[in-house]
Amino acid sequence: MKNNNSFDPLAWAAAGNGTNTAKSVNAQANTTAWQADDPDIERDKALAVGNELIARGANIAESYDDYLRLGFALAHGLGAGGGNLYHRLCAQSSKYNERDCEAKWQHCLRTSDGRITLATYYQMASRAGVDLSAVSQKFRPLRPFGHDSTSQGRDVGENNTNKTQLTDNQLINNNDYTFTLSKVGDAHTRGRMAEVAEAPSSAVEQQASIPAGPTFSDKFNANALPPLVREAMMTQSTAEGRDMVVLAMLNLASGFMHNVKAIYDKRVVYPPFYLFVVAPSGADKGMLPACLSLVEPVVSEIRRRNEAEHIKYKEEKAQYEALSRSQRASAVEPDEPPYRSAIISVNASATAFYQDLAANDGWGAVFETEADNMTQTLKQDYGDYSSGLRKAFHHEPIEYSRRKDNEHVYIAEPKLSALITCTPGQVPQLLSPQNTENGLANRFLFYLQQGRHHWRNVFEDCDRPLHEQLAPLGRLFLSLYHEMEAKEPGKLVFTFNEEQKRSFNAFFSPLYNEHIGLFGDDLDAFVKRLGLITFRLAMVLTVLRRAGQQPCFSPLDEPLVCSDADYQTAITIADCLINHTVQVYSHLLPHRQLIMSNSGRVMTQPEQAFWQALPNEFWAAEYIAIAQSMDIPERTARRYVGNFVKDFCLLQRVTQGHYVKK
Repeated sequence: MKNNNSFDPLAWAAAGNGTNTAKSVNAQANTTAWQADDPDIERDKALAVGNELIARGANIAESYDDYLRLGFALAHGLGAGGGNLYHRLCAQSSKYNERDCEAKWQHCLRTSDGRITLATYYQMASRAGVDLSAVSQKFRPLRPFGHDSTSQGRDVGENNTNKTQLTDNQLINNNDYTFTLSKVGDAHTRGRMAEVAEAPSSAVEQQASIPAGPTFSDKFNANALPPLVREAMMTQSTAEGRDMVVLAMLNLASGFMHNVKAIYDKRVVYPPFYLFVVAPSGADKGMLPACLSLVEPVVSEIRRRNEAEHIKYKEEKAQYEALSRSQRASAVEPDEPPYRSAIISVNASATAFYQDLAANDGWGAVFETEADNMTQTLKQDYGDYSSGLRKAFHHEPIEYSRRKDNEHVYIAEPKLSALITCTPGQVPQLLSPQNTENGLANRFLFYLQQGRHHWRNVFEDCDRPLHEQLAPLGRLFLSLYHEMEAKEPGKLVFTFNEEQKRSFNAFFSPLYNEHIGLFGDDLDAFVKRLGLITFRLAMVLTVLRRAGQQPCFSPLDEPLVCSDADYQTAITIADCLINHTVQVYSHLLPHRQLIMSNSGRVMTQPEQAFWQALPNEFWAAEYIAIAQSMDIPERTARRYVGNFVKDFCLLQRVTQGHYVKK
C-alpha cells in the first residue's frame, strides 16, 4: 500500500545522517512506519548501494551487532527478496558461514518489527565510504513545477538549439529563454539536515568530513539570466566560481535596493539578504572581493557627497567661530555631518555599527572576507550586535542611546545585506551555540566551497584583472541605482504572478514537510527563512533585469512582476543551496543536544556518552562491559539504564537483562 508519508531513506542518509545520537535514534524511530512507495525501485537502490560496497571490498557486518542490524534492515526494507544481498554483504567478512548466515536471515525475517529500517543500512554504507548522494541521483523522481530545473544547454553560456522535448518533460518558452523541467539529469538530491554525534576534533578533520555540495550555475540557461548577472557569471571558468560570482553579485546588489519592497507573509519585505560562504583555507575566493566593482561607483558617489558635506561644514564652522560673542548669540552653530558609507564595517562596537547604519539612512551592506574580525568583535559585550543583525533581517526597529551628547538613535526599517566568508573551523566560533539557537544562523544563506588540492595555472590567459572586467557592470548598476533613487519611496513594488505563487508553495511545502517531519522543529526556521531569501533573490533578479532598459521602470508605477525566467533561477538556486545548508548544519554548526526526561530533567553529558555507545539491542553483560571500557562503575551503569527505561523512555526492556532502543 502506498504510504502518504514521502520518506526516502536513501536521501535521508545521503544528507549526512550517519550518527547514533539519541536524536537520530528518535528520528529513525519516526520512520519505522515507512513502506516503500515502489518496492522495485527501493530494491534497486539497495542493490546499487550493495554493489558499491562490494566493489570497495567494504565489510559492514564484522561485529555481531552490525551483522544483526544489517539483517533486520534488509528484512524490513526488502523482505524475502533481500536474502541474496544479505549473503553477499556478509561474505565480505572472514567469519562468514553460509548456513549460519541463512539461519540469521530467517530469524530476521520472522522477528523484524520495523524498529530497524533500510535507513540503518544506508547509514552503515555511508560510514563505509559510499557516496549516497551519487546513488540517489540515479533514482530521483520528477518533482512538481518549480523543482529541479535543468538547462537544456550542455554548459552555461551555450546556445543549444536542440529543444527536443523529453517524455513527460515540461518545455517552457518565454521570449528569449528556454529550459526544461527534466525527469532525470544533473539535479542533486535533497535530504534532511542531520546532526553529527561528535564534532570533528580539528579544522582539518572538519574539512575532510564535509561532502561536496552541488552547483546551480550549470543547471540553468545563461541566456535566461538578466544580462548584468550573465556577464558577471561568464568571467568564471568553473561551475563553482560562477556560483559564487552570481551569489556575491545578487547579495551586494540587494543591499542597494532599499527603495524596492514587496509583501511576503503579510509583512513588508525588502531585497537585502545574508550570505555565508564557507571555504577551506587556500580555496579560491579571489573573485569575491572583485565583485565589489558592482557597487563601487555607488559607494564612491556617496563618499564624495559625504566629503562635500564635511567641506561645507568646515566652512560654516569657521564662519561661525569668526563671529563675535554677541553675533553668536543669534546664530545657529552648524552640526557636523555624520560619516556616511554604504559598506558597513563589522570591526566596530555595537553602537558604532548601529551609528554607521543610521548615518546611511538605515540601509547598507556588510562585506567581510576575514571572519575573525567579526568573531572577535561579537565576543565582546560592547561589540555584540548580533541582535541588530537579527532585527535587520526582518526590518525590525533598532534603537540605541549614547550617554555622550545625550544621543538617541532610532532606525525604523533597517535594510542590510551581509556577505561573510570564513573557513569551516571558524563557523563554530562565529555562529556559537547561542547564535545558532537565537536564530542568527538560520537567517543566512550558506554556500560551502570545496578545496582545490592541485596547482592551477596562475598565468592563465587574462587580458584584464577581474575587477576591471566587472567595472562596466558597476557603471550600469550606478545608472540603475539612480533610477531607483528617483522613484518616490513605496512606488517600486515587486510581486509574483498567480502561477508563481502556487508553484512557490508547491515547492516549499513538501520541502518543509520532508525536513520537519523527519527531524522536528529544529529545522523550522531554516526552511522558512530559505523561502523568504528565495523570494528576495527573485526580487533582486527582477530589478537587475531592468538595468539598461529605457525606461527602467514604469512611469505609471506599475508593479514589478517577476518573470518566469527569474522565478525559475531563484528556485534553482534555493533547490541547490538547501543541500549546502544541510552540510553546514550537520557538520559545522554547533547545536546543543538536550534530551529531556518526563519530569523535565536534562540528560547529563556522561549519560549521553553512555547512551551513544550502546548498540540498538543488547544484554546486561554487554552494557556492563561497555561501561567498564568507559570507566563507568557498574552500579552507575545500571542506574543509567534504569533512567533510559523509566525517565527518558528511550529504552525498552524485552526480558530480564535484554534491552532494545526505541
